[in-house]
Amino acid sequence: MSGQQIELAINGRFMHQSVTGVQRVARELTREIDHLVSTTHRQFRVRLICRSGTDVGDLNLRSIDVQYVPGPRNSFWEQIFLPFAVGKATLLCLGNTAPFALMGRRRSVALVIHDVSYRTFRNAYRLSYRIAHRLMLPIMLRWANPIFTVSNAERRVLTDIMPGAAERIHVAQNGNWRQQAPEPVALPSPDDREYALYVGSFSQRKNFSGVLAVAIRLAREDGLAFTFVGATGRILTPTPVEIPADVRDKIRFLGAVEDLDQLGAIYRKARCLVFPSFYESSPLPPIEAMHFGCPVVASSIPAMIERCGDAAEYCDPGSVDSIVAAVRRITRDQNRAAELAARGLSWQAQFSWRRQAAAMLDEVERVYQQQSSGR
Repeated sequence: MSGQQIELAINGRFMHQSVTGVQRVARELTREIDHLVSTTHRQFRVRLICRSGTDVGDLNLRSIDVQYVPGPRNSFWEQIFLPFAVGKATLLCLGNTAPFALMGRRRSVALVIHDVSYRTFRNAYRLSYRIAHRLMLPIMLRWANPIFTVSNAERRVLTDIMPGAAERIHVAQNGNWRQQAPEPVALPSPDDREYALYVGSFSQRKNFSGVLAVAIRLAREDGLAFTFVGATGRILTPTPVEIPADVRDKIRFLGAVEDLDQLGAIYRKARCLVFPSFYESSPLPPIEAMHFGCPVVASSIPAMIERCGDAAEYCDPGSVDSIVAAVRRITRDQNRAAELAARGLSWQAQFSWRRQAAAMLDEVERVYQQQSSGR
């Protein structure tokens, strides 16, 4: 590690937004960066720049300074007000977007691009969101350095869009449950598990309509209860939800659950997580479910296989029959359920927010040193 101090500013726009997957990742990474700069990465001096009035208390920051900048509670804060506060620091943007004003500056922007699913699932996102991100993406891919994404599958997508950015794009897989237990989690007995579970946004690219069809069919044919955790986000096209009267007592919607203790209790009581997305990069729910010994049904797409390895029951996300069959292989076979739960507990242990944050800081430092030496 270099003895030269590196000024790093974190774009705190994620602190102004409702907490979905991207914002959750950004919060976890900020917590871990706070730990690392007081232990293994002392060469960094870090500021979190937020809009005035933002409450950052839940981050429990001890080493990162917080700087408040006035401005509106929308993208104009990031694009117009934030750049004036960055100074000569490298700006780390953890949530897919960055200020145009800093692009092209020497040693300016490190960026995390979680996914570009809006390019494939156009109808799943509001028009204003698609237009804004289509305009931003080429500029960010051209100028940001380093660029981080969260799976090899997503890196291939980004390099196909702009091959010249390949050397600047690095993979850092998302972490796991924040409250890592010092010893393996005790598996609940099958009798303590009550329902199949879906956790995620109610979006087309996550196959919400397909999961709902699976829930209705399993409620009718198997008497299986189903719990949905999530909501339709502000940037997403609303998805209709209609539950037939004969299964309304079997299907419940809890809305978005941000409290980790509550979410953990939900995972612990699930018979399986049903997560047959059409598009993912490095999803949190499958690994979180594994942390609690909950078997996972996942779609057989490259990013999901990269994320879940041999610790999931795979299905064709385009076939309700395939998803139903995968769920039944778990709910009707206790041995298979136990096998997947054990595999999941072993597999999920490799993922760590701290490891992800450290890899990102190491690459930011490498680029800083390279640019400082004029290479």
